[in-house]
Amino acid sequence: MTTTSNRPYNGLDTDARIAQRRQRLLDTGLDILGNPLGDDELTLRTICGRAQLAQRYFYESFADKDVFAAAVYDWALTDLIDHIQRALSGASASDGPRIGIGALVGRVAADPRVGQLLFSPHQVNSVVVAKRFESTSTFVNLFSAVTSPTVGGDGKPPLAAHFVVGGVAQSIAAWLNGEVSVTTDELVDELVTMLARQRVG
Repeated sequence: MTTTSNRPYNGLDTDARIAQRRQRLLDTGLDILGNPLGDDELTLRTICGRAQLAQRYFYESFADKDVFAAAVYDWALTDLIDHIQRALSGASASDGPRIGIGALVGRVAADPRVGQLLFSPHQVNSVVVAKRFESTSTFVNLFSAVTSPTVGGDGKPPLAAHFVVGGVAQSIAAWLNGEVSVTTDELVDELVTMLARQRVG
């Protein structure tokens, strides 16, 4: 772990400078992992070179590249889920699906790197692939809450929720990769229509 002076520099204390450098590294990681063909560039030299930071600063926040990749994924996922939940705050049950899907697609449209990281079928980074499996339950619970206030008798989301999550993810990935030709609004409309047909609950 790097030892850093506690004196302020450019108005920032040590903790603030470390947090700032960590954020620069996360942004760089999203650039690399948000490109489905960019996994080969996830080397310490490339990460730090793109972030314009000395390699010693990488180890202020991350033990190794795997920890780094997991942190990039968790950061992007948390930001996306928070964005969707803020959009859904106070939404009625009838408006929930359109608002939730609209927030999801809108965020991905604004930053396609997030969509590629979370949904692209071309992603090959083993840490990211594993994190996707781990985070499936997060999306399942979110979609269950949006499309139906009830869950199964055992307290778990119904199987249909898993089906919905897989379908939405695949649809967004196809849209991002140009496999379907629809506008952002058309994508939202079609996903909401499909959700209505596959009503969870």
